[in-house]
Amino acid sequence: MKSNVIRAYGVWLEEATKKDIDFVDRVYAICEKHYESGGSTIVECFEPAEVLEHFKTIKAVKEYCRLRVENATNYRWGEDTDPEINIRCEW
Repeated sequence: MKSNVIRAYGVWLEEATKKDIDFVDRVYAICEKHYESGGSTIVECFEPAEVLEHFKTIKAVKEYCRLRVENATNYRWGEDTDPEINIRCEW
């Protein structure tokens, strides 16, 4: 396993399919790596079943994280073209 988070879900790991485990593990690993770039919400708030329910592709995960960063930057001064959004979302 690539992520540290998924190890905490022992019961789910026993019941899930290999395909689901691999996908969720990949999502958590990406979000751990990009924790400050929107990944924190998925790592801290989403259980494996919720990851599968909300996201069908890694692209959807990245888009969700990008929107979280953009939303966070809306609470401070700056424009939508602010380079901070692009810097935070560089995956």
